[in-house]
Amino acid sequence: MNPYAGTRRGAKDLSEILAVFNQANYEVTTYMTSGTGDAFQITKDRSEGMDLVVCCGGDGTFNRIVNRFSDFESAPAFAYIPCGLTNSFAKSLGLTEDAEASIDNVLNGKSCRCDIGKVNEHVFNYVASFASASSMNYVTSEQMKNVFGYSKYILRAIGELNMNMGDGFHMAIETDAGSFEDDYFFGAISNLSVIDGTNLNNESFKNNDGFMELLLIRKPDSRSQAKEALKALQDGSVDHPLIQISQIKKASFISGSDIAWSFDGEFGGIQKEARLEVLKEALTVLGGQQSA
Repeated sequence: MNPYAGTRRGAKDLSEILAVFNQANYEVTTYMTSGTGDAFQITKDRSEGMDLVVCCGGDGTFNRIVNRFSDFESAPAFAYIPCGLTNSFAKSLGLTEDAEASIDNVLNGKSCRCDIGKVNEHVFNYVASFASASSMNYVTSEQMKNVFGYSKYILRAIGELNMNMGDGFHMAIETDAGSFEDDYFFGAISNLSVIDGTNLNNESFKNNDGFMELLLIRKPDSRSQAKEALKALQDGSVDHPLIQISQIKKASFISGSDIAWSFDGEFGGIQKEARLEVLKEALTVLGGQQSA
């Protein structure tokens, strides 16, 4: 449990959560995180032999728990009681923020399988974003992580980066959907759609079809052009020369510059080369609802 996530709702509900699991004959072991790397380390050290790992926290806490596992076939079952401020990934799985109802769904056998992404050795649940190393502090700031929803996260990130227009980067990208090389301003790969949950074909966007959405924003020539691209996205449109969206299963990213990556809103390191793989339905989350 991350007792500081969101409005600290998880810590307030802890006794109720423990009581419900105890009544269902679970022997519960509880660990509280106190720092950024705790969720990963606790799960690494303590999850062996566990039947179920329950995360009470935000999307970032759940990301760190999932990153402990490299082989999801041998991993224990996961449950996620969302207690953060945004809970974008949790919402995409149909998870309720009501602790009692969430536990009921877990114990009653509801579950869903969803795709996850892997960039080099780092797993992400719903979004990996990248920008020049000198401007990535905008994308991983606490203010950014508190923006409600993936589409608003992307819009806010692009809006903030607009203030540092000189921080573009050249990148060559190879994907199963094609090859791209240009000067870019911002990029993101997501299991959610930037345009209000729909894909380019105006069909229901699914988080278990083996594809993720690659969003690329080319470097603008002027602030006015950047504002035009931002307004297009705000209006729910990708019809702008700076905006490129593709559905991909795998990709490689090569740049001569230092590129900073963020995974589920958490800083993920600096690298000039990265490889993406979409792991189809690799993650099973109890209490969730399968995409239609």
